[in-house]
Order: sequence, then structure tokens, then C-alpha cells
Amino acid sequence: MKKQIVILISVLFIFLAGCPLIASDSEPTPAPEVHITPEPVPEHAPEPVQEQTEDIDDLEEDEFPAFTEELKVHFIDVGQADSILIQLPNEQTMLVDGGNSVDANTIMGYLLSHNITSIDYLIATHPHADHIGGLPAIIDSMDIQNVYMPRKSHTTQTFERLIDSIEQKGLQINDAKSGVSIFSIPGLEIDIIAPVSDNYRELNDFSAVVKITYLSTAFLLMGDAGALSEGEITADVTADVLKVGHHGSVTSTSDAFLRKVSPSYAVIFVGKGNSYGHPDDVILSRLNDAGIGIYRTDLQGTIVFTSDGEKIIVNTTA
Repeated sequence: MKKQIVILISVLFIFLAGCPLIASDSEPTPAPEVHITPEPVPEHAPEPVQEQTEDIDDLEEDEFPAFTEELKVHFIDVGQADSILIQLPNEQTMLVDGGNSVDANTIMGYLLSHNITSIDYLIATHPHADHIGGLPAIIDSMDIQNVYMPRKSHTTQTFERLIDSIEQKGLQINDAKSGVSIFSIPGLEIDIIAPVSDNYRELNDFSAVVKITYLSTAFLLMGDAGALSEGEITADVTADVLKVGHHGSVTSTSDAFLRKVSPSYAVIFVGKGNSYGHPDDVILSRLNDAGIGIYRTDLQGTIVFTSDGEKIIVNTTA
């Protein structure tokens, strides 16, 4: 009996002695915690820079400046000569050609009647007298900001007078050739798209060809450019209004070029009973067959096109 009690006490002692070991295994002393502070993560991660740039570009394309005026293109009746006044929708002005010398007073009187005393952009398309003759007097009398001319001189007194007037005003001549952008903001562009080459036999082919684009409308002013120059133009020539080249001569407005332009209206500078037979019947038939509305200064006088960027309205003085 005593032996059994001793064994029982021994077992109990061993059990009690092992309790700290068991407690230690089941509840280990916790290791010191290491706290790592993570980088804060924003609720909305910033978009990539490229995406942000594209969004800005989209806004620039969609939000055109608020133009204060309409675009007005005046084909001034100067008989067998050319002179075009452009009132831009940003309130600037442009004059393309100045008729013969005898037309200077007519042109200046027309400008003054529209409260214009300053020309922001003056373009002499080429050195023939019926395009530059009136420009010296206009330059002498008015405030001129920028002058554009093709790189082609001439030996006439008319051309020399023009150069003298430009120099006396301290103006510089900018090249008028393909690839020159005169003006460009969203919704309004003025580009020179010809001459493409710098070596022609005919002086007419040096003509500066000007395209004016206002929102969804466009005007193409051909000067006296002939079929050779027309065929060299690589720029987009589509336009609503075409100023027909060389007074409606058969040397210009080729059938292939007319199809590219696809205008709704055509304007021809021509004098009554002129000795050149302008406009040529071939050109008139070509325009009529294409369903293009024809306006002529010998029949309608001064012709004014007004564009709001979407639609075009035509007014004539005759």
C-alpha cells in the first residue's frame, strides 16, 4: 500500500514539475513587433502623363476661340485687274493685289468706306502691272504690317516703284511660296500653297496661290497661276469659293484641277469688253458643266462673300 502511495506521489510531482514547460509551449513569449509603414496609396491614382496630354489636345481642338466677326472676302471691281480685301474674323485685314496704278484711289476709297486704314497682311501675287500697279500708293498712304511676294523680280517701272515704296516704309518682304503659313490658330488658317517651283517660263506661274480656311469653309485665290502651277500643287485645294486664275483665261483652271477644288462658287476678275476675250468660253462651259455658281466683276461689280464658318452668303453691287 505504501509503495503505491509513493508511486502516485512521484507521478503527481512529475506532472506538476512539467506544467511550466507545457504552458511555455502553448503560450510562447511574443517576439517584438516590427512596424513597417506602407507608402500611402491615393484613392484615385493619377493618370499617365500621355493620357493627360491627349485630354488637353482634345480640349484645344474642341474649344475654338470665340471669333468676334465673320470672315468677309471682297472681290473689288477694278476692271481687268485683281484686288481682294479680306476681313478676318479675328479683326485683322489682308489685301491680295492692288489692281493697276489707276485703281489705287478706287481701292483706298473702298478700304476707307469700311473703316480700314491698316493692312496686317499684304500679298502681291506676282509682278504684273494689273496686280501690283496700285500697291505703291496704298503702301505710301496706309499702315502696312507684313508684305508677301514671290521671289521673282521684274524690269518694269511699276515693279520698281513697288520695291521703292516697300523700302521707304522700312518693310521686309516675306517669301510667298508653297509651304508658307501666314497665319494659323484653331479654326482659322491662311496658307500659301504655290508656287511650288522657283523656275518658270511664264511669269503668271510664279503667282502666289492663297488658301484661307475658316472652320468648315475655304477660299482659294489663284492669282494668275496657270495649268502648270496647278498641276504642281500638292496641298489640299478643296474650297467653297475659287478665285479663277488669270481672268478666266484658257491657260488656267484645267479640268483636272477644277475637279480637285470642287467649289460651289467661282469668281472671275474681268473688265467689260476687254480685248483679251476673257473669260474664255471653254472655262465658262467647264464651270457651268460642274454646276458651279459663276460671279464676274464685269457683270456683278464688287462681289462680297461672308462666312460664319458654316455657311456662305454672297452679295453683289450690281
